[in-house]
Amino acid sequence: MTTIIGTHSGSFHADDVFAVAALSILFPDYEIRRSRDELVWQTCDYLVDVGGVYDHEYKTYDHHFRNGPVYPDGLPMSSIGLVWKHYGEAICGGNKSIANRVCRQLIRCLDANDNGVAVSQPIHGAPEVCEVSISGVIAMMNPADRTTADEVFAEEVKRARTVILSTIAKSQQWYNSRSEVIKAVKKAKAEKVAYIEISEDCKWMSHLFSIEGGSKILYAIYPHGEQWYMRTVPSERGSFENRKDLPKEWRGLSDDEFSAVAGVPDGIFCHHGRFICAAESHESIIILANKAIHNHNK
Repeated sequence: MTTIIGTHSGSFHADDVFAVAALSILFPDYEIRRSRDELVWQTCDYLVDVGGVYDHEYKTYDHHFRNGPVYPDGLPMSSIGLVWKHYGEAICGGNKSIANRVCRQLIRCLDANDNGVAVSQPIHGAPEVCEVSISGVIAMMNPADRTTADEVFAEEVKRARTVILSTIAKSQQWYNSRSEVIKAVKKAKAEKVAYIEISEDCKWMSHLFSIEGGSKILYAIYPHGEQWYMRTVPSERGSFENRKDLPKEWRGLSDDEFSAVAGVPDGIFCHHGRFICAAESHESIIILANKAIHNHNK
């Protein structure tokens, strides 16, 4: 049975595009009806971003009225926020933790933009340079020829659905990484080393700061294809400073020159910023890790 999802006609924005996209994940057999005609709205199973009413019982999710819906912290909600509030967990396969992370990573940003809440600031001295947001890109897609707006809207819904699904997948990966990081830190503690070994796709950095024993870790080692990489741990979450830089004598070197200075047979490079280096073998990356840990040259 086809699910009818209604929204307003005319120019579209990220919140209505993403609200329809989110519902389309739950109801793959869907039809979009864009109109400002109340008779058309009455034919819809779900109505988003139009109608002046927010009523979950009647599946209407608009926010364009005085004293509209807000999050507990006061951030105003848009149509995608309302849809996600009621259906996000189901869209994420019943996983509330994943739904909450997707909300933090994506949905609230769309809500803020639609309600005129700034989430970034212009560069001082260069106000014409601004961040290109998802909402901004979708706004750019409104066609000059209004007769094609419905067709373009449908394509933007498909793209938005891909963004939502990708964010869900990344959030799932992020949560799965936590147990791996916990095991890696326990192993490092048992072996009395200041580095962890993790898989290539492990999202380790943010977890490390909230795990017992993570404060003692200086480097993370992981495979990349058939090579091995070592990355420094930031001094704090979001910082570009490191707990301990890689040795300054490695800085900017590569291949034979890096190998000779670092004392390994198969070194690949050390970044000029001293935050990442690589070698061909696991044995060599362990040697590099131990040398970096015991290096006293700043």
